[in-house]
Amino acid sequence: MQHVDPQTTSERAERTLGDSIRALAEEYGLMTAALLAAITHAYNMFHYPLYLGDEGIYLEQAWAVLREGQLAPYTYFYDHAPAGWLLIAIWEFILPRHFLTFGMAINSARVLMLLLDIGSTVLLYRIAYRMMGSHFAAIATSVAFTLSPLEIYYQRMVLLDNIMVFWLLLALDLLTQESRRIVPLLASGFCFGMATLCKENALFFAPVLGYVLYHRVRETYQARFSIAGWTAAAAMLISLYPLYALLKGEFFPAGSAIVGNGAPGAHVSLISTLLWQISRHGGSILNADSQFWQYFWGKWWNKDPLIIVAGVLATIINLVIGLSNRERHRNTLVASLLSIAFTIYLIRGSVMIDFYVVPVLPFLALNVGLLLARLANASPRILGATLATVALIAMVVGFVAQSHDEYLVDQTRLQVDQLAFIRQNIPSNAMVLIDDDLWVDLHEPNGNAPTYPFAHSHWKIAADPAIKDKLLHDSWQSLDYLVLSNKLHYIFGLNNEQLALDAYNHSRLLARFEEGDVELEVRQVIKPEPSS
Repeated sequence: MQHVDPQTTSERAERTLGDSIRALAEEYGLMTAALLAAITHAYNMFHYPLYLGDEGIYLEQAWAVLREGQLAPYTYFYDHAPAGWLLIAIWEFILPRHFLTFGMAINSARVLMLLLDIGSTVLLYRIAYRMMGSHFAAIATSVAFTLSPLEIYYQRMVLLDNIMVFWLLLALDLLTQESRRIVPLLASGFCFGMATLCKENALFFAPVLGYVLYHRVRETYQARFSIAGWTAAAAMLISLYPLYALLKGEFFPAGSAIVGNGAPGAHVSLISTLLWQISRHGGSILNADSQFWQYFWGKWWNKDPLIIVAGVLATIINLVIGLSNRERHRNTLVASLLSIAFTIYLIRGSVMIDFYVVPVLPFLALNVGLLLARLANASPRILGATLATVALIAMVVGFVAQSHDEYLVDQTRLQVDQLAFIRQNIPSNAMVLIDDDLWVDLHEPNGNAPTYPFAHSHWKIAADPAIKDKLLHDSWQSLDYLVLSNKLHYIFGLNNEQLALDAYNHSRLLARFEEGDVELEVRQVIKPEPSS
């Protein structure tokens, strides 16, 4: 009778189980990650979060491209490079009813954000797999990215940052491909140029991408050509932005008159706006009252402490591992540097907006995924795999436990009701101060619904001479109605928008729409009786 070694049988069974799991992950892992991203992103995305004024700004600029053939409905003063909303304009052009295909105008662009989020998840999966050669790393990275409430909250919004992240991940994906051809490297440079033209802060990732490129080609005969080609592809595309300003005669300030507050004056210029952007301060990271810490504790931590803690710890551990042996753990080092690069941007002390955190989120997830994969491969193998799997499951449970509003709360219903009230109670020829969240809905023709050509953004009423001085004569009496988004009155005071404040102080409430901590209003400006 043949003797069978129990240990050999156990090892064989373990290998068979491991091979089966790897085969399933290889065949269905990427598809599952894309499906998970689609479900978590799409479910309730038209209802949560509240439509943001910045979403409306990018959408109205896309509207101006399609309807007026210009980069903005007001004076374009180079506050951002235009590639992001040009892409939105192309998307809106393709849709059968353009801006109105999915109801409220911002919904149409949120569908584009859904597609970009699925694409970003797929790219992140591929990048994680190449970096570790592990489907577990890819799956863990995708899970950390797609289930994070912080990621879901911001990735649903129509933000230039989300468009930039997609192009950045595509550039990194092309850069990490195992190919001797030069075309993927040139395409990577092109994609990085696109990322920069969508949101200029993509430049903070340039040193890390350069590091990846150098070590990718340094031992090949085409090293110099590859580096020069990648740089030229990115630079040529980025140069279109200053070239446009030069051709418009808006690159240099007009004499000594630099627009110091970012508002369009007699002569806008790219350099003027750049100087203004640099001069804006949000407080040092050493100051507990700085904008960074206000958003960290007031927004990001409240929304999702798990991805912050896990991502930061994983980044630090991966940095130590990578520095201990750069040749062996170079990909681990690169992942940590990607997180660190944009963290430097966040803590630099300049002006801060809460959604600026968006570009660091995929790389926090990447560091978590790589670290869990390293744990899964630790000796003894069965123990490491068990611990890594338990940690991943615990992270999933933690994300789900934090997620409530993302899937169950309907905030945008208030804005739908506010828009309906405006159309029923405000004449179409009224001069209306609005936030940008409803701008396209009020300007885009929609069947029998009235349009409001004199509904203007409060930002432009405060700062654009074409609106403030020429149209309104710098007088609050020129306004007829105020349509207030959540906390807009607070923004009036914060930014010293005096004309808006005066109009508010001389107005009466017509309607209020509120739920939880969200409060929207429609007010009528009460003007003094003309003297006889």
